[in-house]
Amino acid sequence: MTSPKNRSRSVKKRQVRTPGGRTVTHYKKKKPSKHSCGRCGKILPGVPSRIRSKAKNMKKSEKIPSRIYAGNLCNECVDSLVRYQTRFEAKFKYPDFSDLEMRRDLTLERFLPSGWWQDLSKGK
Repeated sequence: MTSPKNRSRSVKKRQVRTPGGRTVTHYKKKKPSKHSCGRCGKILPGVPSRIRSKAKNMKKSEKIPSRIYAGNLCNECVDSLVRYQTRFEAKFKYPDFSDLEMRRDLTLERFLPSGWWQDLSKGK
């Protein structure tokens, strides 16, 4: 009987014939799926998909790109998030933009710190 850790479908099984003529089973962990954007679901470039035990030996600069929200959002979603936050700040901090029509986008706001919107509206 195989060991309990190998009795799962998350382990790849391969039948190998040895030089002695026996057929044995080799077990290997499946490679995880590619990392995807938390907002749009697009595959993130520059983030390798490795087994956790292999990824822990990599340097931090090899694991994720060095930019804001790297590993969570794609570059287009980060760009729209920064624009969204900047527009709200301009609306509430500068009187010239007070009549600017803005609607809240909850798909973006879930990546911002909680309570960021109330802090802006109180400062008005």
